[in-house]
Amino acid sequence: MPRRGIAIAVVVIFASLIVLGLTSSFLVDWAWFSAVGYLGVFWTILGGKAVLFFAVFAGAAALLWLNGYLAHRFARRQAHVRRVDFEQIARGVQTLPELLGLMGQRLPWRLLIAGVAVVLGILVAAGEVGNWGVLLRCVYQVPYGLSDPQYGKDIGFYLFSLPAYVALKNWLLLMLVLSFLIAGAVYWVRGDIEFDEQRRSISAAAISHGSALLGLFFAVKAWSYGLDRYQLLYGDNGVVVGASYTDTHIGLPVLWLLVGLSIIAALACWANFRVCTWKLPVAGAVLVFGSSLHCFRSCSSGPTSCSWRSPISNATSTSPSRHTISIRSRSNPSRWSRTSPSRSFRPTRRRSTISGCGTGSR
Repeated sequence: MPRRGIAIAVVVIFASLIVLGLTSSFLVDWAWFSAVGYLGVFWTILGGKAVLFFAVFAGAAALLWLNGYLAHRFARRQAHVRRVDFEQIARGVQTLPELLGLMGQRLPWRLLIAGVAVVLGILVAAGEVGNWGVLLRCVYQVPYGLSDPQYGKDIGFYLFSLPAYVALKNWLLLMLVLSFLIAGAVYWVRGDIEFDEQRRSISAAAISHGSALLGLFFAVKAWSYGLDRYQLLYGDNGVVVGASYTDTHIGLPVLWLLVGLSIIAALACWANFRVCTWKLPVAGAVLVFGSSLHCFRSCSSGPTSCSWRSPISNATSTSPSRHTISIRSRSNPSRWSRTSPSRSFRPTRRRSTISGCGTGSR
């Protein structure tokens, strides 16, 4: 009883410190925005953070719980389940499979899966709440009035929409990876996945579930490679800032190839529902990641490195307001002039640059 009281006191103190820190930060920001006459901006920012947090939390917790629940439901049932003394059996457990089988019978699976989903959902939401600026810029975006000559997109797409798409893509990939880990852990503890000296096997339910998640992963990767096409305009290969001739004529077709291979891999994984073998998902993974690695090595070892080989990883670092987008004309992209023997080559045609929210020409 004293230990339980100490544990409760520690939890209460820890929660009080967190609430105190959040309250102090809230009051300081509220006082500052009120003093400068921008209280409406404060409430807009606070509302954006709250909406983003609860939306990410609800989506993450629901997806993780669903995958854990499906894994628990379709996992193999034990042939005999009888109530016995846990300590007495634990003394006789000699191998890891026996211990896992004992855990599979005794663990409160539904409560455990729900608790893990809630905790991970809170952690993911706390990490994503920093993208509140990306969310607000996407919601309140307006047309910029200029289009890039490479894709014909309005500049507002690069400033407001693209960072939001990248953040959404990263969140989906994270959710798929966490769902795969949770489902795999449930199948492993329940005995559907066995890798020991005596036996190595994976049940049909585990293979089908993993194939579905892997197919969704490849579908999101196809979308990711599609977004990388627009990120070519952020490239800097040391000679030209923006989409170079190599990016346009080599990097862009390679990205389209990776999009196609990812779609093929996703379809192969979903077709594995009928076959239920581990070979098709593995072949799809080798096809996509092997091709991507080969293209990366080929591009990095070439005379002019491709800018697409360093894709933007998150929305915070990809915000166009922190980068310079260089957009050059398509006509005669290979026309260059040497300014001096020791200087790098520069294009002779005028190019428009976008830095932050202003425009200029060089």
